[in-house]
Amino acid sequence: MTKRIEIDARTELRQAGRYPLAIQRDCALCIITFKDLAWSDHVAYLKDISANGVGVASEKRIDPGFVWFRDRVGGHRSGVMMWSRQVGHNFRAGIQLVPLSREAEQFVQNQVGLLRNHQPLRQPEAIMSTIMESLGKGRKH
Repeated sequence: MTKRIEIDARTELRQAGRYPLAIQRDCALCIITFKDLAWSDHVAYLKDISANGVGVASEKRIDPGFVWFRDRVGGHRSGVMMWSRQVGHNFRAGIQLVPLSREAEQFVQNQVGLLRNHQPLRQPEAIMSTIMESLGKGRKH
């Protein structure tokens, strides 16, 4: 019975219905984890999409945190992985998309560029703050 309550609560939090994708699309993403602010690269597969979020699947566990998509997903480059759990031999996760202003997106992109040049991430807290501020703005509308 507890499991049903969790599923119902998650469904109520969604503001838009999700639609399954007809063609499986891989998705390269980077995560700054909530638990230790570590940056890691992942490849997941988009399973479903809505106006506000995407569902992904992967062969490896991805810890919840702040998401940066290498390529736009639903017109967005960033999001927040709200949940992640094992389903059979794979893992599923839900990502709430976060619209960023041009300036905020450029800031995060510059930080990602440092990582691609094998330099340490300088301001993970600033990236998180930028995304959280944008998330808050998106909820007010």
